[in-house]
Amino acid sequence: MKIFLFSFVCYAKTPTFVVLKFIERMEFNFKTILEFNDYFKDEKTCYEFLEKTLWDNVPVCPHCGVVKKPYKVKARGKFQDIPSYRCSDRDCDLPFTVRTGSVFEGSKVELRKWLQAVYELSISNKGISSIELGKRIGVSQKTAWFINHRLRVMLTETLPHKLEGTIEIDETFVGGKNKNRHIGKKVADASDKTPVLGLVQRGGNLKTFVIPDREKETILPIMLANTEPKTNVITDGYTAYNDLSLTHYHTSVKHGEGDYKYITVGLDHTNNIEGVWSILKRGILGTFHSVSRQHLQKYCNEFTFRYNHRKVTPIDRFYRGIKNSRQERIRYKALTSSKQINKNPALETQG
Repeated sequence: MKIFLFSFVCYAKTPTFVVLKFIERMEFNFKTILEFNDYFKDEKTCYEFLEKTLWDNVPVCPHCGVVKKPYKVKARGKFQDIPSYRCSDRDCDLPFTVRTGSVFEGSKVELRKWLQAVYELSISNKGISSIELGKRIGVSQKTAWFINHRLRVMLTETLPHKLEGTIEIDETFVGGKNKNRHIGKKVADASDKTPVLGLVQRGGNLKTFVIPDREKETILPIMLANTEPKTNVITDGYTAYNDLSLTHYHTSVKHGEGDYKYITVGLDHTNNIEGVWSILKRGILGTFHSVSRQHLQKYCNEFTFRYNHRKVTPIDRFYRGIKNSRQERIRYKALTSSKQINKNPALETQG
């Protein structure tokens, strides 16, 4: 109590909104899921929180982008506590709520359960399976699987800036080990596995890309598009990285059999990116057990988001995830379609 009073005195001469934000921050510092659910006790509270976070309490029409004060629509039945609006622009005149135009749009699942799902993802280190999420928020496994994938769209980071400083680059394969397969399903190579390329800046951010193959023509453009020239790049001895020496200060670390003594000599190592692969694979094996090639990029995006926000608290990760929820919603039909293209938006926004 004394700490609270001392902090309040320090902010006494500041504008009122600063004091309010401080008090709100104190109330929003959850430590357990029980405290989280006590705060978001009903739908009205959830909608008011989302309006304040996304709109700053100034409704914006998601259809036309007009900030002009909208008409309030009187909701009925079970929706009577949900703030609803209609655009006041005559050319638009469409109804909307704060969920419209976000990953929460068009869902019959209560917003309380959506926010709890975001919080569950924020506090978990290796993700949460659809079965476990369904049990925690009270929905079926199928619905929880759909919610998880929608939230992974929300956790996708484009990171328009390029990596700089010292960068470690490596690729890995995601798929079952050959020694664990039935004798009739063993393969001679890794043709049935999915390669993933990773670039991590020491002390900075991570970028991951699901790629069709490990050929130089595939991975070199990705590396050049996402790293600043004339930076220090450390890779293993794979020959596809050799051309990096033309544009970067390239160091190749020996990873051949019997040469692992060179991995941790000085600063020339790839331990950071190897640690990323360790976390990713432990998450897949321990939490999800199996990930299809079609959705692998979404899982990589989730782990990338968590890695890039590793220095902040789970509450801050929750806030940043909600702030990024203004994304085009993905529909169940498109998600389950075998023709869906596994794209990485981070690569499309750079170059």
